[in-house]
Amino acid sequence: MPTDIQVAIIGGGVIGCAVARELSQYYDNIFVFERNLGITQGENQSSRNSGVIHSGIYYDQSTRGNKAILSVSGNPMLYDFCTQHKVPALKTGKLITASFEEEGTLDIYLERARQNSVPGVEKISAQKIRDLEPNVRANAALLVPTAGIIDPAALLYRLYTLASRAGVSFITGTEVIGLEKRGEQIVLKILYPDGEKDLVHAKAVINAAGINADQLARMFNPASPYVVDLVKGETYKFYAHKRPELGLRGMNVYPTPEIVVTPHGRHFTVGIHLTPTFKDTSFPPSLGSTVTVGPKLLPANPEENNLIPVSPPGLFADKAGLFFPGLKEEDLLWHQAGIQARLRDYPDFVISADESHPYFINLLGIDSPGLTACLSIAARVRELLNHA
Repeated sequence: MPTDIQVAIIGGGVIGCAVARELSQYYDNIFVFERNLGITQGENQSSRNSGVIHSGIYYDQSTRGNKAILSVSGNPMLYDFCTQHKVPALKTGKLITASFEEEGTLDIYLERARQNSVPGVEKISAQKIRDLEPNVRANAALLVPTAGIIDPAALLYRLYTLASRAGVSFITGTEVIGLEKRGEQIVLKILYPDGEKDLVHAKAVINAAGINADQLARMFNPASPYVVDLVKGETYKFYAHKRPELGLRGMNVYPTPEIVVTPHGRHFTVGIHLTPTFKDTSFPPSLGSTVTVGPKLLPANPEENNLIPVSPPGLFADKAGLFFPGLKEEDLLWHQAGIQARLRDYPDFVISADESHPYFINLLGIDSPGLTACLSIAARVRELLNHA
């Protein structure tokens, strides 16, 4: 391990790997430090998500400007990347459904789609909904054609392999336990799996540590104001081939967005939704019969095992049954749980240099739609480094 490097990226999830791949086209001597033992498993947020490619319809410019801009720009970038590098992805489209009482909320999001330049969004009738997805029931819906699905693990693997081939070094099982300014350089204190420690001097550091990114931000600058508010998402699944009334033609189907309350404030959530999945990992991809239902968002307790279910399947059946009435509790099987790194009292991504050093760049609160925006986030990081 060299003691002087050009760029250190802390975190080897989909954001860290996307940044590594982007910067490898412009910089040499890049190292990624990942505390887990492997990169391609995506053990945290990168694999434990719905695998949805978002369109950018949910995020207002005033409070979630980064999410709005980077998901809209990242959406076509991601589809193009997946086509070029044979990552399973399909532009399935999305229905955001509403009852009669909720139609006014759809109008708000229809206007937001216009403000954010999300292409092709339209409000459709109950009959049009049935034409597209015969087993879905709603009074009206927004049709969002640019939404889709992706294999997150395949995306992570492809970003990792492209960065590796371009010369990026990945150091796994390695934790950054110290960060400090030393002149124009940044010194990282590294803890290896065997207990040995080392000091690495870097010109630039990208903090892409996901659920631990706020801790590293404060390690470097104790005045950093951001705190991650961990949110657990639980997901069930069903096999649509078992009963015809559970069939989906292949669209993402969502309820009208809602607010969830945690001990640290109110969070926006898109609600428990239906997501089709791929038949297998082959390319070109094709849809299988498994449909995921979720996530249900809950406050995460760092002292508990947050990867086991606490919400009963009946809750998911009830929620999804409001727009998908064929679903029953006995149809549901446990799928997975995951943790999102949302910021307390701040609803947007933070993508900025620390005020004390232009080459220490924090990527904080990269929850949904971070997967969709990963390539545009990486491009933003490159711009920040170029103008530092």
